[in-house]
Amino acid sequence: MRDTRKKLKNYCYLSFGANIKSLLLTHLILVSFASILPAAETTLHFTEQTQQAGIHFKHTNGASKHKYLPETMGAGGLFFDYNNDGHLDIYLVNSGVLNPTGQHQRPPNNMNVLYRNNGDGTFVDVTASAGLQQDHGYGMGCISADYDNDGDADLYLTNFGTNQLYKNNGDGTFTDITSQAGVGDGNWSVSASFGDFNLDGHLDLYVANYLDYQLETAHACFLEGVHMYCGPHEYPGVRDTLYRNNGDGTFTDITSRAGVRNTGKGLGVLFTDYNNDGYPDIFVANDAVPDFLYRNNKDGTFTDVAVTVGVAYNSEGRATASMGIASGDYNNDGASDLFITNFSLEINSLFHNDSDGFFTMTTFEAGLADSSFSQLGFGTEFLDADNNGTLDLFVANGHVWDNVSKITPSLSYRQKCQIFENIGTGQFRELTETAGPFFKRPVVARGVAVGDYNNDGLVDVLVTSNGEDAALLRNDSQTALRKNKWVKIRLIGTKSNRDGIGAKVWVQTEKTTQFREATCGGSYASGSERKLHFGIGTQETIQSIKLQWQSGHIQTLDFSNAENPINQTIRITENHLR
Repeated sequence: MRDTRKKLKNYCYLSFGANIKSLLLTHLILVSFASILPAAETTLHFTEQTQQAGIHFKHTNGASKHKYLPETMGAGGLFFDYNNDGHLDIYLVNSGVLNPTGQHQRPPNNMNVLYRNNGDGTFVDVTASAGLQQDHGYGMGCISADYDNDGDADLYLTNFGTNQLYKNNGDGTFTDITSQAGVGDGNWSVSASFGDFNLDGHLDLYVANYLDYQLETAHACFLEGVHMYCGPHEYPGVRDTLYRNNGDGTFTDITSRAGVRNTGKGLGVLFTDYNNDGYPDIFVANDAVPDFLYRNNKDGTFTDVAVTVGVAYNSEGRATASMGIASGDYNNDGASDLFITNFSLEINSLFHNDSDGFFTMTTFEAGLADSSFSQLGFGTEFLDADNNGTLDLFVANGHVWDNVSKITPSLSYRQKCQIFENIGTGQFRELTETAGPFFKRPVVARGVAVGDYNNDGLVDVLVTSNGEDAALLRNDSQTALRKNKWVKIRLIGTKSNRDGIGAKVWVQTEKTTQFREATCGGSYASGSERKLHFGIGTQETIQSIKLQWQSGHIQTLDFSNAENPINQTIRITENHLR
């Protein structure tokens, strides 16, 4: 067993060498420590509503005897309001069947699907009527943003093959404008993120590309005599792509001139202003090679500072098999932190933003180490599931090897998703076993999106799985339903981009001040609700809401002598004119 485990770790670029004994000892100590913690009051609960809501989607991966690597990596999902009716709709990415001739087949029942929210907890498939039935390539991920500032949510799809940009026509239909816009890419793209890096009011696009993988030259991989999906070290990485939005419906590839030249193995990406200088930076989660953090130089160029600031490697100085990204201020200190999901037999990475330009890995201190050791994490999001004013954490798990138990019996292909309650001290407590029946069912989870699809003030969760059904989880957390309050904020930029992506928002009550940064993307190949959600616990009033738009304009709403927005969604328009 020891030899097999060692070979497994070496194969995945996860060899711990002489440190394996100490890691396993730490693992056992954490298990013992966790067993003496006081039992938690159950506050988080989710009810699966997939079938009841009319979501009948099963992902097709086209798994074959060849074990082509893309078969095990897809696919993502999305919460977005495509028709501006105030109800979150759902988009789910399918993959299809890979063909070594280069023609990636998409049978009619294997297409991506757009579900329109009926406003009563149910959805209807409107893919055909929306003009979204022309899927190209082998599907990986999706994000949405208003790239042309016309007030409608557009759609960008990543593929093993040419990517696609669909313009929202504003009448319930979309038009594929990939060629005209110039954003097809053509590499194996997994995740993408929109953000305005040059502060011109137009959303730019970063596409994270994975491996230089061609079906015609793909080779078989074996471990302990078992034919398995190859690891990332078997193929070289390819460069990511940074597109500048020209403001006229087209984009320009400026990757090289911007200094984004590193060839990584990207699976996750997010625009985020980590150093709070007003310019969005770019974090890229790479598989088995160092992660990137591109600092925005404010002149149209970037510098990779990941090593310097402490996010390129884990706390042991090792590159991890980074998959998904969650960004949020988990300890309410006014700075966005980063959570990265990793491979099995290595822990996930929680990087605390120290607010001085550096990060510290705090996975152990936060109580998130032991619970991730045997899991393989993909999609992940911070969310305030119980509206108590602190961000909880959702992690989707599922292995990439469908026969991993033949290699390491202690590991499994299907794994349980996890939910962690933030106990308000910079620490988390796992509530997976009591959070609902879905969390007891092992799945091959990949994408995660969060959003309030039924407008009850509680954040719900959408989970996609490889080769399996998607899952819609309604948040029925009783503490939040009974006493905790909330406010949701929809940003409308005027001088800044229309979606307000990149804006920073502070909500102040008598006891707390919470911070959010509006972002697009993250998780794994997925996108979440655009509105910013703040739980405020039992506070009866909100004192003020402060916004810092990307234009630099600072806007403060004082509610001391105004109607309080408790348990409401409010629209805040940047009071600047173009």
